[in-house]
Amino acid sequence: MVFSDARRELREQIQLVAETERYDATLASDPSIVPSERALAERRRKGSRKAELLTKYELA
Repeated sequence: MVFSDARRELREQIQLVAETERYDATLASDPSIVPSERALAERRRKGSRKAELLTKYELA
């Protein structure tokens, strides 16, 4: 159980890193893109979750 939770959360971490990396790169490549409040809130949520998992698994 513990290992399956860790595996699931580490996979989630990898996915979050990829998603936020693409999101940030897209915004950086085209300054004319203005993200919606909903998109910004989702980016903040993903960033918070990434930080939470980094701390939990002592990856930072």
